[in-house]
Amino acid sequence: MKESVILISGYGAPGEEDLVLYRIGEEGQVRKLQGICHGRAPSFCCQGDNGWVYAASERPDGADVTAYRMEGEHLRPVCTLEVPGSGLCHLHAHKGILFGSCYESGHAFAVDAEMNRVLWQRHWENGHIHWAYTAGDTLYLADLGNDCVYRFSLDGGIPAGEPVSLRQPEGSGPRQIFLLEDGCMLCVNELDGTLRVWDRDGHVCAEEQASAEGSMRNWPGGMCGGDVLYVCNRGPNTMAAWRWEEGRLKIQGEWPTGNWPRHAAVLRGTGHLAVACMRGNEVHGYAWAKDGLGESFSLPLAGASCVLELAGSVILTSDEISRDGRGIF
Repeated sequence: MKESVILISGYGAPGEEDLVLYRIGEEGQVRKLQGICHGRAPSFCCQGDNGWVYAASERPDGADVTAYRMEGEHLRPVCTLEVPGSGLCHLHAHKGILFGSCYESGHAFAVDAEMNRVLWQRHWENGHIHWAYTAGDTLYLADLGNDCVYRFSLDGGIPAGEPVSLRQPEGSGPRQIFLLEDGCMLCVNELDGTLRVWDRDGHVCAEEQASAEGSMRNWPGGMCGGDVLYVCNRGPNTMAAWRWEEGRLKIQGEWPTGNWPRHAAVLRGTGHLAVACMRGNEVHGYAWAKDGLGESFSLPLAGASCVLELAGSVILTSDEISRDGRGIF
């Protein structure tokens, strides 16, 4: 039977679980594996090539990242590292480097995957750095505050020199960047509710409203997918499906979901689409049915904000973790 192991995280409630591990079956069966009280608003998680899972603490008074790794069917904490900035909202792992972006303070940074030290950092005045994304030896950072996407060349995995500033339309608020198969980049824009496709020089070659619900203000959230691109529409509270074909964005359908869909992930193990609905305090799972997306499961979580399917987790015993030299906090 096909299965997915997922970690869901959220802003949480005091004293409650805010990192929860589940096993999801092909037909939407749910088995809870573990609940963790991380605290400090673990609003986003990612997984590195080493199998470690990194949780971002979106604190107003600073920023930290905690590394976890698998022991059987449970995550065990390895270490926590203080990083520059505040309001840390996104992490991205790439070839032994972990990139982070801070919405509140306008900081971006890079640390080594073993969480020993900060390798690089940068601050933008009036910046709201929301997303870090790598394509080959290039790093892209989406700055929602300055309506700009920064493109850095990577040298040894670390940003080198000054970035190329790819200016976006004023008031657009670029939130997330996604590489399309033909090399174009798709940008989700939170403030003007659009999807824009641009070439490597930042020239716009296609633009559409992310939601067809034109009567409602839309602040698009996360996007995921491959051949079909799924976009979270906050305000209309829908999931829209798109394709990029023949130089055009073509909508495939739009369906209601929970309140304030912030992040989504296609679960490759089962084919489900999982959507973290922050204000609804739930993660909703969907499968393709005859008439579009049909709900297959629902998971409660206060301030749900991220879904991560775990793949290739490193299985370690307690003795191996204790010999790591970094200890468990």
